[in-house]
Amino acid sequence: MTTDTIALSTAWIHQHACRDRPARTLLVGASILTCSDRFGSAAFDLAAHSTTVTDDAAETMAWLAKRLEVAPARLLLWRAEDIVVPSLISACETARDTMTAARLLRALDRAFEGEVIDVAEQHGGSKASSFDAVMHSAGLPFSPMAKDELHHAHSTGCHADIREHLAARAVSTFRLWLQGRDDVGDLIAATDAWSATPDAEVRL
Repeated sequence: MTTDTIALSTAWIHQHACRDRPARTLLVGASILTCSDRFGSAAFDLAAHSTTVTDDAAETMAWLAKRLEVAPARLLLWRAEDIVVPSLISACETARDTMTAARLLRALDRAFEGEVIDVAEQHGGSKASSFDAVMHSAGLPFSPMAKDELHHAHSTGCHADIREHLAARAVSTFRLWLQGRDDVGDLIAATDAWSATPDAEVRL
């Protein structure tokens, strides 16, 4: 196992231009599952952050930049090239807080210097079925959240729904990646054992 493998999931909302307000992409949530090698054993850390309509729109960007200060050896994403990366870049390019956006861009640049794996590639890449459908087929848990549900959670300040959705995505992205690897039986067992503990519940 390579030290510090992280699975990243994100949620964003595109705001259309309105009168004197330009169009922009809001990063409204992110979750990171970190799996590290600690003295020969797997250690896990699950964290999530969200920003709703009453919050500073740059808060999740600042949180993610800080979480990525130390670049991981391996970064796992779902639909990286056509969804995750473009949305993150758009969020930075259209952010009102340009300093926070710049910090996030630098952190992302460092994170992408290591090994980057798009877990969706083994399931059709940009033509893959929905994340939920793939997880269902793989027998992995997921927390559905349609676009209108995300908008509702953002507009009503429902952080719990956003964070639980993204945390489930991060964990299942990691577990789907494990399913496609050989000789990781011990790590799968360690992941299963961790998932059954309170530590696997995202901090709200």
